[in-house]
Amino acid sequence: MYRNLSQMTTTGASKITKEKNKNGMTGVEVSKMLAQQDLELMSKYKKDIKSVGKALRLHPALIAAIISKQSRAGGTLDCKGYGKLDSVCFGLMQVCIHKDYHELKGTAFSREHIDQGSTCLIHLIKDMKNRKPDWSEEMQLKGALVGYMTGLERVPLDQPDHLDSETRTKDFSNDIIARAQFFEQKGYKL
Repeated sequence: MYRNLSQMTTTGASKITKEKNKNGMTGVEVSKMLAQQDLELMSKYKKDIKSVGKALRLHPALIAAIISKQSRAGGTLDCKGYGKLDSVCFGLMQVCIHKDYHELKGTAFSREHIDQGSTCLIHLIKDMKNRKPDWSEEMQLKGALVGYMTGLERVPLDQPDHLDSETRTKDFSNDIIARAQFFEQKGYKL
């Protein structure tokens, strides 16, 4: 699924993300720089990422990009595996743990956790395809990525050009796509 990542359009990181990295780079350059910074830590999970991607037919570069954006390849997790910015989100992929939504699967750095987060994304993609069958696959993916971050009820379905407007850094889907393009070039593919 989504084998044409390199052909997708993206603005990359937003002003909010760029301001944390004041160096005059463009959005896509910032996204790729951040992914590069996570590459060494990410290598610990490459085998599991590729295995989950193959099993679920989901591009491993997308999985790696979510891990990079959500937890900086585990670098921003506390000692129990929870996010330092969001204490109800768990693990590399920052799955929101709530009794009405998701139960904890695996440990914070496990293949089971990567599988859980990836499966969540696949369900969101399918839901977005049902909600917006007239959107391109790229827009459906971006909508699903925003839903991964905010919940599908907050995806601005009537404003496809402003999907990231509801995300914390106003760039979640575009930053993920840019990082995924980087990770694909680094061997995160089927």
